[in-house]
Amino acid sequence: MTDELLSLKQVACELNVSRSRLSYLFESRKLKIEDFPQIGGRRFYRRSDLGRIREALFEISHR
Repeated sequence: MTDELLSLKQVACELNVSRSRLSYLFESRKLKIEDFPQIGGRRFYRRSDLGRIREALFEISHR
């Protein structure tokens, strides 16, 4: 079974956060770019990655 791929916009909508907040996770190295697939130069996210993204968002919001 393949995992559904989501765009940045879909992830932001699903997690109810801004795209810039998601970008910050990569700039601050809470998430590593190389852990996510790229197709045609665009980054995509697996549905199974949403939990890890939520954890990183929680971590930066409670500083």
